[in-house]
Amino acid sequence: MPMPSLFVGRTGVQANMRALQVVSDNVANVNTVGFKASRPEFVDILPTGFIGEQFGRGTIVGEVRVLHTQGTLEFTGLETDMAIDGEGFFVVKDVPRFGIFYTRNGQFEVDKDGFLVNRLVDGRDGLRVQGWQVVTDDRTGEIRRVGPMTDIRIPQVDSPPRATTKASFGLNLDSRKQVIASPPYPLFDPDDPTTYQFNTSVTVYDSLGTPRVINLFFRKIQEADPFDPNSRNVWEVLATVEGGTINFPPPDAFGNPLLGTLEFTTDGKLAAEKINGTLDKSLRIEVTWQDGQSSSPQIIDLNFGTSIDEINFGLTLPEPGVQIGLDGTTQFSSPSSVNFVRQDGKTVGSLLKFTVEEDGTIIGFYSNGVSRPIAQLAIAKFTDKDGLLRVGRTLFAETPRSGEPAFDKATVGGRGKVVAKSLEYSNVDLANEFINMIVFQRAFQGSSRVIAVSDAMLVELAGLIR
Repeated sequence: MPMPSLFVGRTGVQANMRALQVVSDNVANVNTVGFKASRPEFVDILPTGFIGEQFGRGTIVGEVRVLHTQGTLEFTGLETDMAIDGEGFFVVKDVPRFGIFYTRNGQFEVDKDGFLVNRLVDGRDGLRVQGWQVVTDDRTGEIRRVGPMTDIRIPQVDSPPRATTKASFGLNLDSRKQVIASPPYPLFDPDDPTTYQFNTSVTVYDSLGTPRVINLFFRKIQEADPFDPNSRNVWEVLATVEGGTINFPPPDAFGNPLLGTLEFTTDGKLAAEKINGTLDKSLRIEVTWQDGQSSSPQIIDLNFGTSIDEINFGLTLPEPGVQIGLDGTTQFSSPSSVNFVRQDGKTVGSLLKFTVEEDGTIIGFYSNGVSRPIAQLAIAKFTDKDGLLRVGRTLFAETPRSGEPAFDKATVGGRGKVVAKSLEYSNVDLANEFINMIVFQRAFQGSSRVIAVSDAMLVELAGLIR
């Protein structure tokens, strides 16, 4: 007759062997990025017998529980490395099988097709990271999603060009310059510096991103009367373009390519910008490019600053902190110079790098100076993350127990924030695992000893019979 203690001892041996297997798995993955340690949870086997005479039947490992505690975040400096400081999970997709999985391992890379994928060994293609395409709202400046959740792609193609619509200038025109000869003024000649007193240029871009050069020339045609407070210094602004024809303004009566005039007060402030004698907020040029490839004609506003008259006559509302008449072009007693030239056009640009914001927005930086949002990571959150199923390679799958994931950007709903250029390392505590190893080993030895003692008792019993 077998002794029940033999079977009870067997359950102890089996359960502690499984517990040691869990410990060994934890220790083996101490350096696995995004790995979550597991814990064996023992339960007793339902006892049998009458009340008051219930003898236990041993133990089993009822559940191997994954410990979803935060691992240590370490800075790596690699732009494709990401970590989550919080409760969320990255979302990845197995494209051939259309499977969706969840992970804390942010070791990502950009594959040959430009998709952001996780790293898989053995030559397998990585799973594509999921998120949303985004655009910047021109009215509010906020980033908003476009379309459903999809594979995130980091475009290596060029950033589209932007045609120049406005150029701003900060100049000083030397007040000591003498007025050009009285009317009729000499015919302007860009190759004859006696027909003007200062020149500069600005590079603008057409609709295809082709750089174009506009040359500006300045000459003083009127000196203010120091005894007349209403008298002003007046400078003509003339222009030539390379590879194009100026349609507007038309040449003056003498054939000069006159864009307009700049007027200055006796203390050097910009008083007015005028086109054909009419006050405006800026000068303006309309050009047709001769190659005929880009969209023509192209109209560009040339702003030389906030003039006194445009504020007084309500063409522009004063902006806080702006020194009216001094924020752009001035006429002081110092050599003519260029303080700044700005224009809003862009040539074609290629992607230089990208960064990831705390909310998971991926920002691309291009060689033409443009930075724009590319995509936004989808972060999943589960009601019961302990119910997730481990499927290997630090991936998890949803189960009925975990419930369906809720997708949103990071920083909302307790998902945590995305930490760029960092990784979350394993949350395995080696000291704790070594202690557990000793405990489970001793328990295994104890159960083995129970079996040995039970066996010795059976041998003794068999000897009595003989």
